[in-house]
Amino acid sequence: MNFIRNMLALIGVLALVGAAFAYVKYGAMLTQMSSMAAEQAALAQLDPKAKEIYLKMWTKLKETGNSAEATIVKYPLAEGVSPADAEQTMKMVANEHNIKAVGELPLSEQVKLETGQDQRFLKIFQFCNPQTAMKMVGYSDAYSAYLPCRIALVEDKEGKYNLYSLDMDMMIYGGKTLPPELLTEAKKVQDIITDIMKRGAEGDF
Repeated sequence: MNFIRNMLALIGVLALVGAAFAYVKYGAMLTQMSSMAAEQAALAQLDPKAKEIYLKMWTKLKETGNSAEATIVKYPLAEGVSPADAEQTMKMVANEHNIKAVGELPLSEQVKLETGQDQRFLKIFQFCNPQTAMKMVGYSDAYSAYLPCRIALVEDKEGKYNLYSLDMDMMIYGGKTLPPELLTEAKKVQDIITDIMKRGAEGDF
């Protein structure tokens, strides 16, 4: 009787040891598989264009090693187009689209006044459609961080000028698909900012 009891106890111990071994060997794998399944389920809820957007960002990040470079759009000023030409054109195009120029930050000019030293040209222009802005914030308060739309006019270290702005694709397509009306509004603003930048870079009044 003691022999049987001891054998059962031994079998119980071996079962526990086997279970512990299996947990150590396969538990992490199962946890990882479960985590991957949860990630795939989350990704499936995103906009159909999200994968393309993040792949494009990742490609830029690999090329440049610069997270800012991966999240912007850039338009070099055409030959013969001065900063003043680009600024005047952008303001005229914004007026055509009935989008408000709500602020300017002449940063290089301000730093020159503070230090007495010449600076590379840097000026930031801010544009906004108030009604669209309120709709975006109505959907998510976090969108307020993207407002207003900003375009920077920058002189690079070689003396050439470029227009920079955030790539709005991430805001529009990077998460769950926006509600239809809001999606239409956001794409419209993106088209307007793109037109302002393209024509500003070309000096196209």
